[in-house]
Parts: sequence; C-alpha cells; structure tokens
Amino acid sequence: MMQKFLPFLLFFTLISYSQTYTPFDTTSVAKKKLFLEELKARKDLKIKLIKQDFSGKISREMIAVYDSQFDDFSRNVNENELYFDEKLNAYATKIVSYIKEKNTELNGTAIKVYFSRNSEANAYSIGDGTIILNMGLIAYAKEESEIIFTICHEIAHFILDHRGQSIEKNIVNLHSKENEEKEKEIKKSKFNKQIKAQALAKNTIYSRKSKSRMNEFQADSLGFIYFKKLQYNTATSLKLLEHLSNSDEELDSLSLKAYPKYFNTKNQKFIPQWMVREDFSNYSYSKESVFKWDVDSLKTHPNCDERIARLKNLVVDKKSNFYIDKEFFKNLKDRMSYEQVFNQYYLKEYGKSLYSTLKQKETHPKDKFLDNMMASNLDALAKAKKEMRMNTYVPLIDPTEHTKSQQYYLNFISNLTLSELERLATDYKNLQ
Repeated sequence: MMQKFLPFLLFFTLISYSQTYTPFDTTSVAKKKLFLEELKARKDLKIKLIKQDFSGKISREMIAVYDSQFDDFSRNVNENELYFDEKLNAYATKIVSYIKEKNTELNGTAIKVYFSRNSEANAYSIGDGTIILNMGLIAYAKEESEIIFTICHEIAHFILDHRGQSIEKNIVNLHSKENEEKEKEIKKSKFNKQIKAQALAKNTIYSRKSKSRMNEFQADSLGFIYFKKLQYNTATSLKLLEHLSNSDEELDSLSLKAYPKYFNTKNQKFIPQWMVREDFSNYSYSKESVFKWDVDSLKTHPNCDERIARLKNLVVDKKSNFYIDKEFFKNLKDRMSYEQVFNQYYLKEYGKSLYSTLKQKETHPKDKFLDNMMASNLDALAKAKKEMRMNTYVPLIDPTEHTKSQQYYLNFISNLTLSELERLATDYKNLQ
C-alpha cells in the first residue's frame, strides 16, 4: 500500500528546498475510501436493477460491463489520479450548487464533480451522477464559463442516461434475433466468410459511433438549456468548442536552443551529436487500416465545427463579468503549467513531464521546482533505460502524430546513453 504514495512523498522531499510551488493534494485516504464505497454502492444498485429487468446472456454481459468499468475506474482512483484536495472539492461543490440553484429541475439529483490529473483536454460522466473534469481541459479554457458549460454538457449526458442506454442497446442488439440470424448465415456461407463477418462488424461499430455522435449533439442542446439560465455570456460555449477543435495541437514548442542550455551540466557536457535527427521527409505513412475503416464514422465526438454550427443560432452574445469564484479560477489557471508538469511525473509519464519541464524552463530558467522535476524525470528515465523499458515512457517517433518540436525531443532523448542520463540526473539533484 505504501508504494502508491512514493511519488508524492518523493516530490515533497525534492521540493523542500523551494517555495515556488506546492501541488494539490490527492492522497486523502479517508476521502478516497468513502468515494469508492459510494461508487460501489451505486454500481451494485444498478446491477440489482439489471437482474430485475434482464436475464440470461444479456443480464450477465451487462453486469460484466458495469463490473469491468467499475474496476478500471477504481484502479485510477487508487493510483491517485483524482484530486481529493479540499479547496478543489469546495470549488466543484460551488459550481454544482450554482447550476442547481438556477436549474431547479435538477434539485434532488445526485451530481458531484471531481477534478482529474489527466492532461487530456476532456471531461466525462461515468453515468451515476459523477462527473470527471480533466486538468488538461483547464489549459484550453480561457474563462470559468467555458468550464461551467462543459459541466452542464456532462450533466446532460447523465440526465439523458446516455451511458446506460448505450450499454443496454449494444448488448440487446448483439443478441437480437436479427443479428443472430445474420451470424448464422455467415457461418453457413461457403465463400467470403471473413469478408461478410468484417462487413457485419463494421456496420455494428459505425452504428454505435453514429449514435454516440448524436448523443453529443443532444448533450450540447440540453446542456445549453442549463447553461443559458446562468449569468454567463452564452457565447462562451462556442469559445470552448473553438479551443477544443485545436486541442490536438501543441500549445507551444521547445526551442532547439534549450538543449545545449539545459543539458550542459557540471559532469556532463553537451554533445552536439545528441541533436542528430533522422530524416522522415521521404517516409510514407498509410492512414488506411487492413479493413479500410471510414475514419469519420469512427469518431465518437462530432467535429467541433458541426457542434458550433448547431449552437450558433441559440447563443446571445451579452457582456458578463460573472464568476462563481474568480480568484480561485485565476489561481487554478496560474497553476496549470506547473501542475501539469507534476501530474505527468506523478502518473509516471516521465517523457512527457520532462518535455513539459523544459518548455517551462524557457520562461523560468532558474526555478527550483523545475530543477527538481528535471532531476526526478531524468532519474526515472535512467532507471527505465537500465531496465530496457525506455519505450514505455518515450515513444518511437511518428511524423503523422508528433510535431517537429516533439520529434526533435524524442530523437534527442533516445540518443542519450544510460551513463549520460545518470550524470545529468545526478547533476540536477546536486543543484538542490
């Protein structure tokens, strides 16, 4: 049990020399235990209802889905991915209370919002009134109102029971007479069995994804109804979608000048050969899979431009300076760059954390917290290199996925030997 807290304790050992930053707390054992107990109680109640309404294969498979999703989510909670910080939880409670105050039809509905360390620009409802807001989304939001619209959208998913309906429909359809007859026909076929099976699988998946995209439009519509009753400028709902449309793009990049600046230490001088980069310009990457999937049909969420177009006629661009807690939101935004660096390290994404640290050092070259994170990440990567697990934390370069800045970084890190990584880590540790 103690092992789960080592990254957190290590951080406080490292940061003890610096007053620049203290991260949010996620290690409240009592709060985490209570959260998981309540989560299990709601899951068990759902399973009880399933047993009343369904039987046989359908019942067993639905129960298996809920059990599996509960286990996966619980694992994330036990690994301290969710925040149980008092100030963050108090802010989340204020948000839910305000939305309910202005949308009285939600009174009596159990809704709770929790923040997650995940750096992906995303939020989601787990279907029982629990809404998770990733810290990565805060980096893209410019105003508090954008976060509030996101929460209204996720409340709508919960109220419309999109998750539960999706699980039920998928399993019921899978065992429907129509689907079972199609499967029997394929089994009886003498020719092209595989092609027919693939066609059936593709149609099933496309149908699910299409329904999922329609769910997003529905959640936007109902979420907007909740949102427009608040005191914000409703046009900010469009701003959030505009930011999300670029969420796959890197917010900033790392200057090549940073490498000789931050990898030239007391016992490890910078080596220009580290910067030698493989040329990928003539490489050809096929975006088609073996089954030639229609990529657009596999998107769970519709294109943000489509969502903006549907909402555009509903918004009223009015001036509003309203905040639920302006000071707290501003403080949250100010913390994001450092919090993300630590979150990536805490979640053992050492390659990402080191890259984020280097980008922050461009602005704050002498910051003690960033030097601490340099030491911690370099040390973790050195251990991974020694254990031949480097690809777990530093992926192979994919020019179709990684920006030029990311490609230079990944190439640079892969060029470092174990002894060079160890010397760099030691020198940064000795700066404390």
